[in-house]
Amino acid sequence: MFEIDNIELVLRLIIASTFGGLIGLERQIQGQSAGFRTQLLVCLGACLFTILSLKTYLMFGKYADPGRIAAQIVVGIGFLGAGAILRHGEFIRGLTTAASLWTVSAIGMAIGFGEYLIGAVATVLVLVNLIILKHLESRIPRDRYVNVIIETLESDETDFYRLAQEVNVEIVGKSFKYLLEEKLKHYNLNVKYKKETEINKFLKKLREIKGLKMLILD
Repeated sequence: MFEIDNIELVLRLIIASTFGGLIGLERQIQGQSAGFRTQLLVCLGACLFTILSLKTYLMFGKYADPGRIAAQIVVGIGFLGAGAILRHGEFIRGLTTAASLWTVSAIGMAIGFGEYLIGAVATVLVLVNLIILKHLESRIPRDRYVNVIIETLESDETDFYRLAQEVNVEIVGKSFKYLLEEKLKHYNLNVKYKKETEINKFLKKLREIKGLKMLILD
């Protein structure tokens, strides 16, 4: 049965802390809640649990499963990831940070198993993703969605679709109800657009429709 020198185990913990700290430093600079210390501790903890699972196997042999403790890291890291995800109105922040926590734990496990090259390459790829690809992603056009609530006395959905087509936005969903007491038509439109200028032009045209009583974004 193989043995692992204690010096090498200490080295694994140091390397895991270094790799996790590098990724955490980038997150810290970006103002994320799970920054330098959090990412470092996740990587270090994953490495430590992996080492302990190996030690358990060395102590008890075939009666111990070295992958059992390591497997629980994947489950446990989900709680930290969920805590990093925050909703701000219609926007959700923290998904990238949650994904980095998940990946950092995998890097820690790789180092814990002695796979230094894999851990190093993964760290470099994560940093490339966070630092370089972020700027590339911002240049890729993407669809955006917003809910537009309209109350009007006269205009109907045919007017909305015509105006949307004029400014290159798309109404992908709608709901309607008639407010009997106020004699108002109430529309909730789910609008897809790519540029802020497009949705602004659409709103400007909506403000000019006949009988408009209310126009808000939800």
